[in-house]
Amino acid sequence: MTTTTTTPARLPAEWFKLGAIVITTFIVCWAIALWYWHQTDQNPGTGELTLALLVFPLGVLLALWGSQKAIMARAVSIPASTAKPASATSRADAVPGTPVLAIVATALRSPHGASAEELACAIADNEARADLDKELVDDNGFPVMTARSDDAHDEALQDDIADWLSSQGLQVHFSEEQWRAITLASGVAAELASIAAGNLLPYEESPPTLQLRLMLPGDWPADIRRAATTWLKHTVSQYGWPEASIVIPDVPEQEHVSPATIITQLMSGTSSSKAPTLALVIACASLIGQESIDRLAAQSSLFTSSQARGQIPGEGAAGLLLTDLELAHACGAEFTLLDPVTERRRDTSADDTKRVDASLLLELVEQASKAAAVDISQITMVVADTAHRPNRVLELMGLSAPAIPQVDAADDIIRVGLGSGSCGAVPFVTVLALARHYALERGAPILCIGNEDPYLRSAALVRPPA
Repeated sequence: MTTTTTTPARLPAEWFKLGAIVITTFIVCWAIALWYWHQTDQNPGTGELTLALLVFPLGVLLALWGSQKAIMARAVSIPASTAKPASATSRADAVPGTPVLAIVATALRSPHGASAEELACAIADNEARADLDKELVDDNGFPVMTARSDDAHDEALQDDIADWLSSQGLQVHFSEEQWRAITLASGVAAELASIAAGNLLPYEESPPTLQLRLMLPGDWPADIRRAATTWLKHTVSQYGWPEASIVIPDVPEQEHVSPATIITQLMSGTSSSKAPTLALVIACASLIGQESIDRLAAQSSLFTSSQARGQIPGEGAAGLLLTDLELAHACGAEFTLLDPVTERRRDTSADDTKRVDASLLLELVEQASKAAAVDISQITMVVADTAHRPNRVLELMGLSAPAIPQVDAADDIIRVGLGSGSCGAVPFVTVLALARHYALERGAPILCIGNEDPYLRSAALVRPPA
């Protein structure tokens, strides 16, 4: 596949800015000249007119251009000299004592792409957005905005899943939304399991333990979660990894497990255990069904023309193949580094407040930068799970100017939630998958932000290895 640049062109905006500067400079210079002649009662000659109305403005423009070049040159020289230690640590795979994971592979089943590359192209073409649904309607009978995936319906796969679960003595009834989520997750699990078995399964030694870390919707009943987990473990084993070497850590039924929690747990295992760290992290969810639409409408949480702060139902599945650095280097596959994810909880729900405050995100970005030993000035892009709600968007944009001025708000801040809609932890795992793509494409650190959740705020850096 040919790699193409997915960053939109900035030429029109740059020409507009340049034109505005030139016109403003001429107007100001002419105003000064006219004011001076008026105050001194002088009648300027041809030479004075040429000097004041043409040469003077051009001189000011040249001076501005020269000073800008000098400032940029000085900014470039600082990291090369005084900030050299910070730069050196960012190019290393890992700072001693700092936990880090390698993202060896990713897999997606999103409404706008079945891979990070496809989704990045859709985002660059401004096509990764929700649309009016052809099947689902609100209480008034009008179509609702959704982010629907074409990969979520597979009757043949549903029959296979039902037959296999029945053979295992599991008789469960999945709703339409649950079937769609499990179908999407099955595709992600199969793709990552194939890569894991092909690159990381030893032929002579006993295989390392493969952790299967699942983030299923929190409102699923225990029997549904158990059945889905059993099926996805079976799916992974079908691609060569011995089922006895696949473990699923116990998680209390009522405990909320975020991507940051799972990544932190994996990093803790990397630093405290001599055993290899190898994990498939998969999130899936779907709100594409009339049952979910009716529930959101009853809670006044559905996006409509009169409820702009409501949710846009979405669906998807996203997964990461994570290892420690030793395994990543051994497998020979292309990988990126995932540094510690910093996460904090808001005191109040963002859904209940109109006040926009980006201070928490700013703190998390600073913590993530320190944890990764990467200077903020090296960040070239921000990828966030933010969707359409104004307070989330303004909170995200509060990062660009004060904290990361080198990032262009129009071209370098990607909002995954616009195309995925609301679907639990899927958008943030998609953020990490996209960040891997952009980090390899740009050869620079990518900042990952999570602020779509009403309470949780997250930040992490994904960067290419040294």
